[in-house]
Amino acid sequence: MQIIFETKNLNKKLYEKCILKYVYDHFNPKKENWHFYETLSKWKIILKPLSNFDFSFYDNYRRDELSSDMAHGVTGINEIICYIHDIKNDFYTLQNLSVITHELGHMVLMVIYPNEKSIQRHDDFYGKKDNSRKFFSSEIHDRLIEGKTRKIELKLSLFKRFYFFGVDIMDLSV
Repeated sequence: MQIIFETKNLNKKLYEKCILKYVYDHFNPKKENWHFYETLSKWKIILKPLSNFDFSFYDNYRRDELSSDMAHGVTGINEIICYIHDIKNDFYTLQNLSVITHELGHMVLMVIYPNEKSIQRHDDFYGKKDNSRKFFSSEIHDRLIEGKTRKIELKLSLFKRFYFFGVDIMDLSV
């Protein structure tokens, strides 16, 4: 997995550790799981400042619903792009990480359940309740609507901890 920073002001080491912690919490390092690690190695996570946000990715209907001042991301094939606040500040870090972990959740489920489909439990930005959709997409959005997040502890040193939040998909881990 490659983490690419197109930002200038972020604590890169902290963001890298948080990203790796969230992702690898979902994979048991057993020998039979090595194919997941091979798949993860193909992924790029690109962190861009909000000033680089490209509205052309979205159709006109969606553009009206988005704000260029709000952190958000897009998960594609082997690539995540997150447009985040390029500000070194704990409050912005928490906001950025909630967006990043949302996209990482899509990636984790895409790696584990690439072809699964599910019935969407709630309306969201991209679909309506009771529609069939890719599991890795609908499950993340449904869980966030249901308030299923978890507090993640990152040990920075013997006495220092950093906490952040992400969508809770631990029950879907392998």
